[in-house]
Amino acid sequence: MLEPAKLAKLKEEISSAKNITQLRGLRDRFQQSTRHIEQTNGEYDIERWIAQINDVHDALIRKTVALAELTMVGEGLGPPPTSYSYVLLGSGGRSEQTLASDQDSALIYEDTLDSEEVKEYYINFAHRVVDMLKQLGYPPCDGKVQSNELMWCQSVLEWKSKLENWFTAATWEAIRYLLIFADGRSIAGNDLLFNTIRDYYRLGLVRHATIMERMIENTVQHRMLVGIFGQLITDRYGAHVGSIDIKYGAYLPIVNSIRWLALRNDISSTSTLNRMEHLVIKEVISVHEYDQYRAAFLQMQSLRLRAGHRSEAGYYEGNSKLNPKRLDPDEIRDLKKNLKIGKDIQKYVSRGLGRIK
Repeated sequence: MLEPAKLAKLKEEISSAKNITQLRGLRDRFQQSTRHIEQTNGEYDIERWIAQINDVHDALIRKTVALAELTMVGEGLGPPPTSYSYVLLGSGGRSEQTLASDQDSALIYEDTLDSEEVKEYYINFAHRVVDMLKQLGYPPCDGKVQSNELMWCQSVLEWKSKLENWFTAATWEAIRYLLIFADGRSIAGNDLLFNTIRDYYRLGLVRHATIMERMIENTVQHRMLVGIFGQLITDRYGAHVGSIDIKYGAYLPIVNSIRWLALRNDISSTSTLNRMEHLVIKEVISVHEYDQYRAAFLQMQSLRLRAGHRSEAGYYEGNSKLNPKRLDPDEIRDLKKNLKIGKDIQKYVSRGLGRIK
């Protein structure tokens, strides 16, 4: 973990970088300084580590957006014609990125009479940002949940219409998009634009009261990888025989369940830990449950870092598979216990509980 002074210096260097080449060098240096995490046995302050990693990611992405603006000007396309908000989704929106996360983003811009010209500008702008982030080692999103996709690059009025359509349709895919947007966080530009859409989203949850029940199936789709007898459910075939999928079989089930409880109780925080804290304040979960959920979540975060990452085609690609043989007996015991806790949270959500008191 970087000392506060070194972290501040790194962020200052990021802010002062003149181009993507310099930014890539700074990211590579930070990645190299954290390699030892993957070889440790988890005896470190995981919460502080995740906060620091996401602090650096935020600084890199925010600077990239600024450089994309300068690029547009340099190419004769001019500065942004209206105000905009660049939004992080997924683990970035939750401030839970590991050392290797892909791009999940959206863009919201102010409405104007020259709508087609403005839309064309922001699509071009978003392409610059996405391409620059690729150069920094952030892989594109496999599901195309990115700001350079027309679906995720819209004006304020278009975003309101899109959200309304998703709420009304309530199909599996529409609900998936609603859940994705629920983790959104403005990273650059005019935060008020994002706040406007976020508030409209929250209003939609009230106006479409049955949507929470429809969200349950999507929320619990990823099962905790622990059997009825407490055994770990590992890969039986393929390149990762004997491994457990930490992301999809341990981390995301907890994240998704806590998100559902937060949405059900009008909690606007996106961080899983912050959502848990507000659930305690609203007496949706007890202090004892909070302690259990928090410990389970932090172990999953630690194991995500332990799973490591690789460099491929210039991208930092994360690994989600971890072989339990790398864990000591105490860690295995805690993992089994925490997977059961995650399973209990899913059961709680599956019953449609967590109602506002």
